[in-house]
Amino acid sequence: MISCTTLRSTVLLSAGLLLSGVLLLLLAETAGLPVPTAHLALLAVLGGAVTLAFSFALAVLPWSRHYFDNCEH
Repeated sequence: MISCTTLRSTVLLSAGLLLSGVLLLLLAETAGLPVPTAHLALLAVLGGAVTLAFSFALAVLPWSRHYFDNCEH
């Protein structure tokens, strides 16, 4: 079930994935195995973008409006 809490959780998950991807990319420059670490960083950043796009799509759908009417912003 979609609610304010799940929407906030997906946004925080997206931010966490983006931050971990950036940190992994910085680590990839100094790591012994730069290519696999860079691939993991890319997957984390892209996963964060997909998660944020998914939560945005859920928020703008017309049927989900009544779930977010009582959210405190």
